[in-house]
Amino acid sequence: MEPAILFWIPLCLIPIGIWLSISKKAENFGKLIAGVAIVIFLASPWTVSSSDSTAGAHLILSIIAPTILLVYGLHGMIFGGNVPVGRLDSTARYSGYFAVAVSIGIFCLMHWFDFTPIWRNDVNPYWIVFWPTFLLFATSLCAVASIGLIGYGDQRISESIKLAVLSVLFAGITHFAMVFDGKYTTAEQFRDYIWLAVADIFGILVGGLLAVGVFAAVIWSYEKSLPTPKDAEPPTESELKKVVTIAKSHIEEEE
Repeated sequence: MEPAILFWIPLCLIPIGIWLSISKKAENFGKLIAGVAIVIFLASPWTVSSSDSTAGAHLILSIIAPTILLVYGLHGMIFGGNVPVGRLDSTARYSGYFAVAVSIGIFCLMHWFDFTPIWRNDVNPYWIVFWPTFLLFATSLCAVASIGLIGYGDQRISESIKLAVLSVLFAGITHFAMVFDGKYTTAEQFRDYIWLAVADIFGILVGGLLAVGVFAAVIWSYEKSLPTPKDAEPPTESELKKVVTIAKSHIEEEE
């Protein structure tokens, strides 16, 4: 019962609270539920340390600082550049570059040095799943975005080159981890998890495409089953008189 009350139920309440706050149906109540649930969930490595599932909360606590720094850096890099809406000061782009570099550096230190998330006197089992998946996903996403900017963007060569460089950087870190042992993970173990990460990403893509396909099929079948809309009847004499009356009330005599 302890893991159910102090881990799984709060984990389920987090998206419910976020949904309530976004839907505006009970915004303050939703924020309260989500906030309390997040605190209880993140405290689970201490409150229910006997549960193996709390390793997930431990990993989130371990990577939350570099993740926030990465998100801040990406926000500055994107909205400090050539964007039509919500553009920030040009200095935000340079601070964004610095924040992203520091974030990636912290993640590298967590693999090759003593910053590795340790859980029950051993490396966190979710860390070795997260790290290669993050590297592969970041490499692929930056590469696809770089090609997309060239193919569909207008005057985006500079941004495309920067994304390509970032993709090469992530690929280089991945290759380095496959060759050189980490602090608690050997290169051979990392290579094994790379293949599992490939399977994870492939499954996410296939699942996403299937979900979009099913959604599109449902919408298409529903739209096809609807009857053809009928033409509207012409306005009646009384309706025309009403329109004239409204128009006269908004214009001067000479107009």
